[in-house]
Amino acid sequence: ETPEEWNKSYPVTGHPEVRVNADNGSVQVITSDTQQVEFRVKTTGSAWGIGFGDKQRIDSKQDGNVVELDVHGGGSYVMGFSNRHSLIEVRMPKSADLLIHTGDGSIDINSVDGNVQATTSDGHVNITQINGKVEVKSSDGAIVARALKGSVKLSTSDGSIRASELDGGCSASSSDGSVTVEGRFDSLDVRSSDGAVITRVAAGSSMTSGWDVSTSDGSVEVALPQDFKASLDVSTGDGHILLNLPVQVQGEVSKSHVHGTLNGGGSTFHIHSSDGSVRLSGL
Repeated sequence: ETPEEWNKSYPVTGHPEVRVNADNGSVQVITSDTQQVEFRVKTTGSAWGIGFGDKQRIDSKQDGNVVELDVHGGGSYVMGFSNRHSLIEVRMPKSADLLIHTGDGSIDINSVDGNVQATTSDGHVNITQINGKVEVKSSDGAIVARALKGSVKLSTSDGSIRASELDGGCSASSSDGSVTVEGRFDSLDVRSSDGAVITRVAAGSSMTSGWDVSTSDGSVEVALPQDFKASLDVSTGDGHILLNLPVQVQGEVSKSHVHGTLNGGGSTFHIHSSDGSVRLSGL
């Protein structure tokens, strides 16, 4: 079946804001030194049914430097089938703010100097080379992030998180999946309700407030620079603790709980597994 294609472009100046809202579609963002925002929607597949079915509606508009695309409908049948899916391509300036929401589809974003919000109810998210505040959320899918500089918040209800080359603040959480983060951090909050957690803290990181790395079910591994300053609160509900750094232990030594300091101490770093081992090592 020949795919249905739709496209529209808008001229912009300065630092625009681009918004994409879709009920059903994967979104791919491509940036360059362009002075326009171009939307392309390619819909493939077919549908048949009785009962009710919304015809796909595509609308776009511009209000000053805010450009918006809405893609709605195209499914929902009482009896029948639908394998229709849209690929939404966004070509835009590198310097811009970006807000994306899709009900069913993946999101792929590369090279943006600006704030990014990306949400999908069912799909994975791949995001790289962002300078700005980043917030990514998937209700059902993995998140892969690389080279994000700024405040970063990543969360998924069902899937793994892998984030590398981060620089700034990081909050990462999965309700069902492993979480691996690596970078230079100013703030850190990494959690999994069901999965292993691995955190590698690069040189130049500094605790200006308390940090937390934890999982309810799985092992925890934390690697720190040799000169890192922190007060440690390390614990496990069911597992063992392995310390491969010169921790000055305070109080009673326990198999399941360790209080201590690194390089004279600092803000408190909580590291915990409810059901798994904890390993702390140097880089």
